[in-house]
Amino acid sequence: MMQVQSQEDCVDCLVAEILACYLQLSKIETLSPSPHVNGLFDRLTEFCCQTFDESVVDKVLTHHRIASIATPLRRLCSDGEYRLEAYWTEKILREKSRADASAQLLNFTYFENYVDLTRMEINAVTSMTRGLRPKQFAVLGSGPLPMTSICILQSLRTEAQLVTVHNFDHDPQAISMSSELCVKLGYSRDEIDFHVLDVLSDQYDMLGFDVVYLASLVGITDEEKQKAINNMVKQMRPGALLVIRSAHSLRGLLYPVVNITVGVTSMGLKPLVVVHPYNEIVNSFAVLKVVG
Repeated sequence: MMQVQSQEDCVDCLVAEILACYLQLSKIETLSPSPHVNGLFDRLTEFCCQTFDESVVDKVLTHHRIASIATPLRRLCSDGEYRLEAYWTEKILREKSRADASAQLLNFTYFENYVDLTRMEINAVTSMTRGLRPKQFAVLGSGPLPMTSICILQSLRTEAQLVTVHNFDHDPQAISMSSELCVKLGYSRDEIDFHVLDVLSDQYDMLGFDVVYLASLVGITDEEKQKAINNMVKQMRPGALLVIRSAHSLRGLLYPVVNITVGVTSMGLKPLVVVHPYNEIVNSFAVLKVVG
């Protein structure tokens, strides 16, 4: 009886904390970085990234008040993440030299998180390609600070092999900022380029890409996410790999959860590997193969 009560207390506490963060964030006019905004997102992330029994997680996520704010909360997180990336891109662009800009990039709040996550993804991808290193990448939803693309280049490029990462985002300002940033950091157009593209509605030839990344915040609802995946798969070549970023447990309140066992076969995809980190890496990811 005491154990049940303890679990219920845990659920009530989590529900109260998540609702409190949501209510405060929803009242803020702009979610640009500030001590107050940063503190709320840090607090929310801290609670959502803790490990709890599945029964606790299920009760929190199915709680009527949490279920009612899940999608709006993810949209707030998406807005906050965009503004955080834009803030840091502008900060880096103000540096006078390439060396100073590169040093400032290392101070980005989630720099190590991106490095660790992308390293895991690249290791998973190369293990699925029998050690052959892909050369042509696309990142859909690259944002104002294209950390994933930068990490891919740092992980794979060598003097003997050119790797190119193509960045796509629906927001022209994000593309303009990230393009300027990469020039500042010394990347060439042969290494990284940029395109405005709305994954949910636009068509683009993806046949030349070995690996296509779908960022976690492309498609906030289940319907939007499935539409984005379906649109991309139709334009990819058989044998290419799709990396989908997702989330698990309470982290699904920060980023959309993608269930790759639902509907992917009918889209022409074969799941290869799914990874759910339980450490400081927030995102999960799945690697799928386009089979036509």
